[in-house]
Amino acid sequence: MKNPYDLLNETQINVDEYEEVELSQAEKDRLLHTFQTSIQPRKKKTRKGLIAAAVALVMVGPVMLSNEHVWASLSKAGNQIEQFFNKPDQQLTEYKQTSGQVATDQNIAVTLNEVLLDDGQLLMNLNINAEQVDMKALEANEDFPIFPKNLTLQIGDVTFNDSAGSATYSSELDDKKDDNWDLLYSVDFSGVDTDGDGFNDKDNSEVLDTIMNASQDHDVQIAFNAMEYEKKNGLFSDDASFEQIKGNWAFQTTVNAQNMKSDTNIYPINKKIHVKEENVEGILNIKEARMSPVSLKIHYTFEYTKGNEMDNFIDLQVKDEQGKALNGSSTGDGTDTLSKMTREVPLESNIEKIKITPNLFGTESDELLTDDAFEVELQK
Repeated sequence: MKNPYDLLNETQINVDEYEEVELSQAEKDRLLHTFQTSIQPRKKKTRKGLIAAAVALVMVGPVMLSNEHVWASLSKAGNQIEQFFNKPDQQLTEYKQTSGQVATDQNIAVTLNEVLLDDGQLLMNLNINAEQVDMKALEANEDFPIFPKNLTLQIGDVTFNDSAGSATYSSELDDKKDDNWDLLYSVDFSGVDTDGDGFNDKDNSEVLDTIMNASQDHDVQIAFNAMEYEKKNGLFSDDASFEQIKGNWAFQTTVNAQNMKSDTNIYPINKKIHVKEENVEGILNIKEARMSPVSLKIHYTFEYTKGNEMDNFIDLQVKDEQGKALNGSSTGDGTDTLSKMTREVPLESNIEKIKITPNLFGTESDELLTDDAFEVELQK
């Protein structure tokens, strides 16, 4: 009997015969969640049952999905972090550090343009130059970028490892030279590696609150030990569709969190909502909102008394005072009965009030729990 995959390879499809269907935002979110709920983060074996869920960044233009990676096309690109957030140039100057360092290995040059320490994450504006790499010999998909992989990050004496796939990658692919890409790389401080074994083993809430002395400069060590590319005939969501180029791309810089910490506001919410639907029951606890000059983060948990996270996922719909949807991402971990999540929204402008509505993603359908919607004032 012939291998079914060989049969698929021999199948030819004329895409012109199919009608293009525009998906609603809810359908896009559900599709993204279906891909991402299969992710299993690399944790120590002593921490059983952990899962990671990621509802990926808002679709702005074409988006390619994989188990760990999301690319979103930006309206602009360059060497300023502001452009990712559609902010005026230099608006974030007091929070970021300019580097310009270049690390080259395996004929791939990586430039660290800027670094910004936000509330709970580090943002890095990178340029990847692979013009000296024979992409055809690698059988790489040249429509998508090579991007950094396997990050080790040390801030002062604290080490973070990108082992749970918590980083997001964004790229403007238009008007760029072949094999040269600008990327915004963000890594969440979701955990700390306390014993140096390469695994995050201690949960961390907020670096600005619990670890860093915000008034001091802190040395930062950044190292990637691989660059990853998609193969020409990749399936996007399949790990086998990606290959790595091993090497070492390391940088040293400093960060100071004093301005960011002073301009980050915390709003306690402590709103408990009892969810009782056909296939899922539990308690949704929305704990707090944190707003920095760069992002809005909402921390929440869901304790399941019926059903589980894999079949029924609770997310949050967030709108501003004008009723505009604030699209972003939800990430976290937990067990079959308890999800610990953070809803994160990149901020393009100041907001004074948000409306939060629980959103239930099930295996069969989605449901916006409008009766449980409520508003939160974001006043300094």
